[in-house]
Amino acid sequence: MPSTLHNKIAGRLRMKLNKFIEQCLEDYRRRVYGAVGPLSEEEMHWRPDAESNCIAFLIWHSARVEDRLINVFARGTDEVWLRDGWSAKTGISEGDHGVNYTLDQVAAFPVITKDQLQEYFDSVREGTLEYLRGLSDDNFDEVPLDRSPFPENPASVRYFSGRNVGSIMRQLIGEQDQHLGQVSFVRGLKRGFGK
Repeated sequence: MPSTLHNKIAGRLRMKLNKFIEQCLEDYRRRVYGAVGPLSEEEMHWRPDAESNCIAFLIWHSARVEDRLINVFARGTDEVWLRDGWSAKTGISEGDHGVNYTLDQVAAFPVITKDQLQEYFDSVREGTLEYLRGLSDDNFDEVPLDRSPFPENPASVRYFSGRNVGSIMRQLIGEQDQHLGQVSFVRGLKRGFGK
């Protein structure tokens, strides 16, 4: 049985769940910016073949999913995409988020500059962190009712039905790590690995 002193020390060393999630999300941001920092605009939009996504799309899609998961689903508020007029700034429709794209949609993805991507992503991320920092441990068990991050997709509505805030955070971390791997892979194909 642990001693009282051990329990006090362990209690001080225990990381809060929201702090752990924040560190995961910020590590993703740091690694993405490190991966794309030296890339040219042409490299950001290069595709290995006609059935592949470009790096700009992967980062945009990842930010759109975060925007929808946190703002639409968890918070029940407007998306940053709509609130800040990103559709008009980029020429991408208001309801677009890159989920289930066809090959024609992949091919037609418009040129978004690195500055636009970073500005949108940072705006979404700052809102996510503000929300996250305000959560107590109990808030992670809350289930947003009558909301889906992708209400236009019946399969998504079913998938997210009954999900709690904690599972949404897990989904977000997994989604972003998956896309970071894709970004790194496409960058390696274009530049050579380690370059």
